[in-house]
Amino acid sequence: MKENFKAPSKCPHCFSTQFIRKGYYFVRILRSRKRRYYCKDCKRYFSNQTSHSTYYQRRPDLNEKVFLFLVSGNTQQRTAELLNCSATTIARKLVWLSKYKNSDPFLNATHIQIDEMESIEHTKLKPLTIPLCVCDDFRILGLEVGKIPAKGHLAELSRKKYGPRSNERELVFRRLLTNLRDQQKVNPMTITTDSYPLYANLIREYFPAAKHIQIVARDLKEKKRELMHQKAFKKVFDPLFALNQRCAKLRSDVLSIPPNTPVLIAVICGLAADITFRTLNKVK
Repeated sequence: MKENFKAPSKCPHCFSTQFIRKGYYFVRILRSRKRRYYCKDCKRYFSNQTSHSTYYQRRPDLNEKVFLFLVSGNTQQRTAELLNCSATTIARKLVWLSKYKNSDPFLNATHIQIDEMESIEHTKLKPLTIPLCVCDDFRILGLEVGKIPAKGHLAELSRKKYGPRSNERELVFRRLLTNLRDQQKVNPMTITTDSYPLYANLIREYFPAAKHIQIVARDLKEKKRELMHQKAFKKVFDPLFALNQRCAKLRSDVLSIPPNTPVLIAVICGLAADITFRTLNKVK
């Protein structure tokens, strides 16, 4: 998460090019000097960091460290102890990380896999759905997070304790397909999913030219059962292996963070998206 500070080409306040160098100022935390500029038109001072995303941050040196600790499965409290700062600082960094955008968002995958995984906010009574898209070379192309109601014997207890819970499954899946369609340079040739009924109509709506391949889990289990005592059992190919592997990696490194602050549900999507393009794509 290193950020380079380039020399400004114009004043960030009035966008004038009539400015001069005006000494330096010392940053105590970073123990370094920063160049200060003076605009002749608006009579205001600025620096390289004025128009930067880390402007007003007291500890910009912690951004990369906080990111690496959080995606490694550390809790926010443990990260604060390791970096010798307050838990409030870590919570604020987490919010800032969620807004960090990928520098090269355009994609050109031709064979992609789409499915959903489930997690929780802070209790099993508040489940989350996390639809994500992975290409055949293990790159995560998109990820969204939404609320879903509790199921089974927890449904009645969830409604009694927290009230009715909205079902955002279709909403976030549409958002995932919309972002994927906007970011793709070329239309995907094949889209592989499981046999969930929601997928077929939406994929046909957003990617009409793509071939939709539905995997029936029951057929795969029956095939494994037939080859249980044969050598070919180990050679049964999982058509959604890339997606399942990334789900396991994401669940291990990201979703194991206990949401000890209420901001996590709001920022987990942005943080995971940043992890998507910067961390998980490097591990195969």
